[in-house]
Amino acid sequence: MLITNRFSELKTCCVALSIIAVTAASAVADSGEDFFEEKIRPVLIKRCYSCHSEASQSSEGGLTLDARSGWQDGGDSGTAIVPGDIDGSLLITAIRYDDENLQMPPDQALSEREIADFEHWVRLGAPDPRTEAVRLVNADVPSDPVRGREHWAFLPLSDQPLPAVTDTQWPLTTIDHFTLKELEDRELHPVDDADRRTLLRRVSILLTGLPPTLEEMESFLSDDRSDAYERQVDRFLSSFHFGERWGRHWLDLARYADSNGLDENFLFREAWRYRNWVISAINDDLSYDRFLRLQIAGDLLPYESIEQRDEQRIAAGFLVMGPKVLLGNNPANQRMEVADEQIDTIGRAVLGQTLGCARCHDHKFDPVPTRDYYALAGILSSTEVMEQRYMLGQQRVMEQLIGLGDEGAQLDDEYEAYWREREALKDRRQRATEILELLKAGKLEEFAARVDRDDLVIAEVAKDTEAAIEQRITAQQEMVTEFDRLWNSPPSIPPRAMSPTERSEPADEHIRIAGQFDKLGDQVPRGFLQVLTNSEVSIPAEQSGRLELANWLTNTESGAGNLAARVLANRIWYHLMGRGLVRTVDNFGRTGETPTHPELLDHLANLLIDSGWSTKSLIKKIVMSHTFVLSSSHDNSAHAIDPENELLWRAHRRRLDPESLRDAMLLSGEQLDLNPMDSTVWYLGDQATAVGANTNRRRTDFPCRSVYLPVIRNDLPEIFEAFDFTDPHAATGMRPKTLVAKQGLFMLNEESVINIAEKTATALLANETLSDDRQRLDYLYELILNQTPADADRDHLLTFLNDFKEHAAPTSPEQPRSPEQQAWSMVCQALFASSRFQVLE
Repeated sequence: MLITNRFSELKTCCVALSIIAVTAASAVADSGEDFFEEKIRPVLIKRCYSCHSEASQSSEGGLTLDARSGWQDGGDSGTAIVPGDIDGSLLITAIRYDDENLQMPPDQALSEREIADFEHWVRLGAPDPRTEAVRLVNADVPSDPVRGREHWAFLPLSDQPLPAVTDTQWPLTTIDHFTLKELEDRELHPVDDADRRTLLRRVSILLTGLPPTLEEMESFLSDDRSDAYERQVDRFLSSFHFGERWGRHWLDLARYADSNGLDENFLFREAWRYRNWVISAINDDLSYDRFLRLQIAGDLLPYESIEQRDEQRIAAGFLVMGPKVLLGNNPANQRMEVADEQIDTIGRAVLGQTLGCARCHDHKFDPVPTRDYYALAGILSSTEVMEQRYMLGQQRVMEQLIGLGDEGAQLDDEYEAYWREREALKDRRQRATEILELLKAGKLEEFAARVDRDDLVIAEVAKDTEAAIEQRITAQQEMVTEFDRLWNSPPSIPPRAMSPTERSEPADEHIRIAGQFDKLGDQVPRGFLQVLTNSEVSIPAEQSGRLELANWLTNTESGAGNLAARVLANRIWYHLMGRGLVRTVDNFGRTGETPTHPELLDHLANLLIDSGWSTKSLIKKIVMSHTFVLSSSHDNSAHAIDPENELLWRAHRRRLDPESLRDAMLLSGEQLDLNPMDSTVWYLGDQATAVGANTNRRRTDFPCRSVYLPVIRNDLPEIFEAFDFTDPHAATGMRPKTLVAKQGLFMLNEESVINIAEKTATALLANETLSDDRQRLDYLYELILNQTPADADRDHLLTFLNDFKEHAAPTSPEQPRSPEQQAWSMVCQALFASSRFQVLE
């Protein structure tokens, strides 16, 4: 707690916090210790430690508050708390502001909720679980999970009252109070709101990944109802395209791909089922806690129908999706590598933590000791995500596939058995043919000599020496024909999904010395991160612990749920606003950045939890805020104080991602098929890239939305490579952002861009409602840019069109394109290549 500089108030403040009596009870209940960790210590850290802790090297009034012994030893004054006695405790008097000479914190009172928490704590006997041993832990050891709880990301969520602002008319939502307060504290004010065209384009692309159509724009511009904007937001949130857009954000984190990548880039033929499940789950606004639970332990959850069972298994494909080294990998090493990849993914995607750093040693920056890493590794290494399957002529360890439907397991077994036994079938067919030739040649003695050895490939009638030779030949011919049929008619690939299962014998893992799989250290019980765990972990010996892990991740009674809420709220803010409140969206650790608006971040996280973990609810609250609808206009005075716009005095400009860029071009040319797709890799061989005898290469000519295009690791679509698509090998919450020459060259020279421009021009010229070039140009601006052209732009382009049509020659007879067609194609391509198209204001 902050204290004033005046000596008398300093003395009074120290009296209030100097000594905590510890004789209230001989033993403190676990519930009391948990209460201290969740409610009391966070307030002490936030409001007291700057003046009363060893870490800050400050002990004003001789008092330190970051260890129990500091409270017990006291400072320069007397007793502050009488355990169990609220009215007799000076601490409670001070935080209530009951005495004008004893008010703490002196700068701003605690909230009513915080005061009530301190009162309850005193009634419990002021329990403080921090022992002397904890107090003496070296503060320079970053992996200490107890000290680590003081890091901002691991604190319980605060519940602060809305900040008071001067311009009370500006806030439209609770969010705006937090942003405006920060601006007013620096004597700044937000810029004006975005115009309606800019706003509709912005919210349409951010929520659906598609620009508004001409009809949608016209409808919005002519709607003068007070809730016109909210109606558009609701329409976008209920659109199927919302799931395609926001599902892609999660697929980045899930390291989604249609192939394994790495050493042998085998096809993930069934990955599309997980992709489409994510899109459907986002559209259904599946609560985030359920969303996570299904992906980590969906195969373990109860179900009421085969359809529900299959959906849950498909969701759990999240654990199988990662890249794996398949060739020449020791099975024990592979098991640990797979677990490491899963730990790293869950850590980054859900908790914003770099947990993989603790595989070889205690984390060098964050409170994650190696024991915690292997506590998680025991859970995931007790999970099976690989299986032996027949592939390219031999048995290989591949991603695990589970049969779907009523007969899924049986059909899967039959399919694998066929390919496992195919070489044997070839041998049987050959021997049956040889037997047939012996019968046809009348070589009955040789036939008789082979009956015992080849009994299984000889027809029963063919063995009958009493039957006519013609009957025997016919019977054997039928057997050969059946073998031919089996050889030429392999079973269809049954409906399957990538999904994990429990290992037959779950087990705790040993620490691996220096991370080496074959150098075992101590065995560690399966469990979770100590820095986010307040109670004992109980995992049944016969289970992996995945279900408990899934529940723990969003349990708001533990620190994990609060952290998960902060991380998700920040991700949503990042995707909508162009920059996270924590700019390092995948790293909430000590090497990441601190929040620019910590109170707002906690407010968003609380909104998320209170809504039942509804992502749509939080998205709507943000896009309905005044902060969201600001223009991106420049303001010299604000820029001088806040050049990076951390205070949100304007909207951040951002470039379209490659998916939105491609989809918008196809939509302009009336080439985009808005129907969802299943697999877009069905035509590929088992090896996803064109190597060896496999000459097929992934296609990008599908007119579908870009979220459905093949994501082949090491062979992404060209537009993805050029415009900073995610790295599908790892969980990525923030894609790289580059501005390089090859992107401009791509838009000017890429054949697909040229083709779309030509088709857009063709559709434009075929529009009979447009009678002249001026109308066509205005229409094209509306279609591609959602704007009307400035007079100077219109005049410049009309001059270009006239000059080009006058001097250009028709193209070849094989592909006749008139000068007019050529000119308009170039105008379309120029607009596609412009910053007005590629940059979202």
